[in-house]
Amino acid sequence: MTLLVCIMRVFNCGCSYVIVLDKWEKVTDSLRNFAREHGISSGFFFGIGAVKDPKIGYYDVFTKEYVEKTLSGEFEVISLVGNITLDEDGNVIVHAHISLGDNQYRVYGGHLIQALVSVTLELLFIPTIALKRVFDEKTQLKLIRFACVE
Repeated sequence: MTLLVCIMRVFNCGCSYVIVLDKWEKVTDSLRNFAREHGISSGFFFGIGAVKDPKIGYYDVFTKEYVEKTLSGEFEVISLVGNITLDEDGNVIVHAHISLGDNQYRVYGGHLIQALVSVTLELLFIPTIALKRVFDEKTQLKLIRFACVE
């Protein structure tokens, strides 16, 4: 049995970072780890690649809950966009939306909850001024509400 060691590669490009995730790495967990390891408080990212068995969600504004769906199989990441911020307690929040294509050329999309990289995932991350998420009573979500210079 071969043990595969997954190591996220991060390249600091001055004003941005290139992040490359390998097979079997968990997308949202890896992005949270990236932020912690590099002292990132906020920024936006986008990327392409391929994932396996993604769990996506749709936020129902009436029930104020995410309706989750796990897709089975391999998918092309047509587009992955999102941001990384901190909440009031300093927790790293990854907010990502994903568009996925299957082998029948159907497209699925939604809020990315989690996915395993199946080949590679290549992202560009651009840091911003410090953005903070605060719990919003109306939506029951942590929304960006504050920007401050650190």
